[in-house]
Amino acid sequence: MTKSAASVPLRLAILAPAGGLLIVAFGVLVNARAAVLVLGAFAVAGAVARWVGAEASAFTVRSRGVDVGVLAFLGAALMLLGMTTPLG
Repeated sequence: MTKSAASVPLRLAILAPAGGLLIVAFGVLVNARAAVLVLGAFAVAGAVARWVGAEASAFTVRSRGVDVGVLAFLGAALMLLGMTTPLG
């Protein structure tokens, strides 16, 4: 594996929280409902990515099924709450 390919997980681990902070700032400043729906969609996308992605031994702590189930449930719950609660 080349050095640049090995740094991709590290870059993602740094950029993902930064993206989450941007979504939260959007929710505070613009529209909370849209921010909750986007966070839920990203959680569902993470579940799909974990399900179809290659097995990575470096970051594996839980089984793939647990990760997919928790992320899918979290994403679905966030999206349901975003659609049903009166957020401003």
